Amino acid sequence: MKTTEVNDSLIGKRCKCIFTGLMVTGTIEDIKISEHTAEVKVQYDEPHQWGTQLYEDGWAFARLSDDFGSLRHLEIIDDKYQTLRVSFSKAIMEINQMFAQSYNTWGVVNLKEWIDSYESSRFTQINEITAIITSEYNIEHILEWLTQNMPLDTYEIIYK
Repeated sequence: MKTTEVNDSLIGKRCKCIFTGLMVTGTIEDIKISEHTAEVKVQYDEPHQWGTQLYEDGWAFARLSDDFGSLRHLEIIDDKYQTLRVSFSKAIMEINQMFAQSYNTWGVVNLKEWIDSYESSRFTQINEITAIITSEYNIEHILEWLTQNMPLDTYEIIYK
């Protein structure tokens, strides 16, 4: 990706990027454009270890002057996917306890597992109460289920 392509419309999109020489997948959750660089924060699909540290996210960046940096390896992989940003009125940790306590009812132990089990969908938590949900064609059904069953505060369809 070139630095000129970095903008807010990338937030919520699935991508592949480089992490310590390996190509990994994740969801873009933030961007920063400064005087000298363009940066994209990626929440990895699964944590990656480097040395003794475990990384759940990372920044791909490049210099504005010549596009040099790890950003050139970042590639969007889900242009067909719809993206929903949701904020809950309760902490996601509290919501997860509801699933764990009623495992026989839900059949999963947390909200991420429930959303990820929905065909072509992925749940990425970005802070205590906010998550990005991507889905190829089920976002309306997921949103309907969330509004009926979860303590939603706000939601926004980012990409459709």
